[in-house]
Amino acid sequence: MKKDRKVWLIGLVAALLLLAFAVMMYCEWRGSFSETVYACRKMLWAMPVFAVLIGLAHYSEAKDAGAKEYVKQVFCGKANSGGRKVYLDYARILAAVMVILTHACSMQVDEDAAPWRINLLLVCVGVGLVCNPLYVMLSGALLLGKEKEESLGKFYFRRFVKVAVPMLVYYVIFLCLSGGISLIPPQNIKEGALLILAGASGIVPHYWLIYTLLSLYITAPFLRVMVRNLNDGQITALFYLILAQEVIATYCPLLGIQTGFIWNLAAWEGIFILGYIITNRRTKLIERTVLILGGISVIILSAVMILDYTSKDYVCNKAPTMVLFAGAVLILLSKLEAKYKIKGKFDVLIQVLAKYSYAIILVHWCGLFVVTWGKIGLQPLRFGCIGGIALTVLVAFLVCFVLGFLADNTIVLVVQKGMEAIGKISSGIKKSIGKKEN
Repeated sequence: MKKDRKVWLIGLVAALLLLAFAVMMYCEWRGSFSETVYACRKMLWAMPVFAVLIGLAHYSEAKDAGAKEYVKQVFCGKANSGGRKVYLDYARILAAVMVILTHACSMQVDEDAAPWRINLLLVCVGVGLVCNPLYVMLSGALLLGKEKEESLGKFYFRRFVKVAVPMLVYYVIFLCLSGGISLIPPQNIKEGALLILAGASGIVPHYWLIYTLLSLYITAPFLRVMVRNLNDGQITALFYLILAQEVIATYCPLLGIQTGFIWNLAAWEGIFILGYIITNRRTKLIERTVLILGGISVIILSAVMILDYTSKDYVCNKAPTMVLFAGAVLILLSKLEAKYKIKGKFDVLIQVLAKYSYAIILVHWCGLFVVTWGKIGLQPLRFGCIGGIALTVLVAFLVCFVLGFLADNTIVLVVQKGMEAIGKISSGIKKSIGKKEN
């Protein structure tokens, strides 16, 4: 049995490395095979080492699973309980699509094109920016609404391995590709580490959202205790308090009104909590408020983007309009799940895309601009604009999925399993010390 397991794991690793080689050759193509191989020589030299490490990582991850079961796990993730909220998977995928949409369209809003095309791009940029509050709300919904109890140490370690490690790995990869650092031989490692510590940079400007989420995770265990111990009346009051603070913080400066107060709940922390309230504790009053104001917000958002693009900060990101829009999206998706049972023949596809939605967001800057835009030549203003937007987003999404799938199942998995091994060793040492003291 173990021999059979080793055989199919070797086949899986070989398939991953072969696909990685093909993608690397395509992305780094220099006009001829020999020149491209020479340009990628460092990666090719390291591939035997990668092959061993990737094999060990998958061997550890597979445990006692059979070939068919583990391949399904690689694509769809581990089996979940029947109480899973499927609409949150749809929301994850939608957020990933919206990230690509807003960044693709924003790069061409200053182009010389027909007014209707520019206006369409502007609306797409505005609507696409719902990805930011949507992702923060999703995190709040999942972390603050979590039923399973776990220690602080376990909570932080799990978030570090699942969220921080992939971000760090992708950041290092992009630094290597851009020439900012070199791992073979090691060069500018200190500068690279300081750049990563400083946050998002020019090669990964969208990582500000990931740093924001990681910051929210630090306080999440304590916020969870707070919100779960509030009664329904207090939850409703908290919802409207957050919304009121967002309105004051966003629009008072616009009206020339200055206040000396610090509106803490108008920041991403408030949106994080709103995600929990809207998905776990909303009342009929909250639901009607979000749906009605969310619908109006989309109209206001689109109008502002077309009429005065420079004022987008008043309707996007943490602005009440965008927050209400994101909340309305979550409520509508939950109603679709309740009414139409959005499960069935698309289950596998949704599970696959949801599993790799985080990887798609992490890699999309490269997948969109380097591959889709630069290599394939797809841009929003081509193919009649409407067709260009649709094709660019679709192809970029697929490209990012392939890149994310490869990275997550190779380098990211190796680092994650390494961190888990360190965690187990550390836990074992602590237990051993504790027994000796007792």
